[in-house]
Amino acid sequence: MDDVYPKKPSFIKFFSMETNIDCLRLPPEFVAYHGNTLPFHCRLVLPNGRSWKVVLLNIASGCHFHTGWCDFILDNDTRHGDTLTFTLVSEGIFDVKRYGVESGCPPRRDIEVLNSDVESDEPYSPDVATSEDYEPSETDSEAHSDCSIDVSALALADYGHPTFVVVLTESSIKKSLKISIEFWRQHIRTSALEDPIYFTVESGGTWLLQLEHTETKIWVKKGWKRFKDANRLVVGVRCTFQLVDVDEVHFYVHFDR
Repeated sequence: MDDVYPKKPSFIKFFSMETNIDCLRLPPEFVAYHGNTLPFHCRLVLPNGRSWKVVLLNIASGCHFHTGWCDFILDNDTRHGDTLTFTLVSEGIFDVKRYGVESGCPPRRDIEVLNSDVESDEPYSPDVATSEDYEPSETDSEAHSDCSIDVSALALADYGHPTFVVVLTESSIKKSLKISIEFWRQHIRTSALEDPIYFTVESGGTWLLQLEHTETKIWVKKGWKRFKDANRLVVGVRCTFQLVDVDEVHFYVHFDR
């Protein structure tokens, strides 16, 4: 399960439109250990803070999220085959993370905070070494061969998604990450440069980042330091960025240390 909750009770369900649209049965093993502490009314909370009240029914066929569950599913446009993880963080409160059936990553809407004040304070707060004043020079090295078209083409065969690779340098650790402008022009619309992008790592964490760009360069303006520190990135780590959602510009990031 997610490293954020190393000791919290959790379970995983694969959503089915045929059997899970009206209710969801909790795994019997989970109920055996934790069912006695679950209240009649529970709450499902997404990473962006939005929540839904659901009724928990313990009947002959098992323990189910019932009344309110359909609202949760429809409000979030949950799709057949999506993976849902449930973590019991408090009495009757479940943190829920959804991973899209096609991308394998959380949808952007599940992460974005609706309150603009909260959003500006947390995801987009300036990093110490990645501020609006920083602009990478033409000599920063990680945006050359590691982001070439040849590497992207090779990675496509391995991963099934448009991919670029960066080996982190001292510049990318102390300052910011540069993104291949050739890769962006080939796979992503130009207007998306003004929108936040998303990095999801293998442990399940997702980060929002803001870009800056010129005619010849693209780099992460805000959020890189938080992402770098949280994932303990150092010089020499090879980062593979898979573009799993071109509309919301969502990358799955794999590290080779």
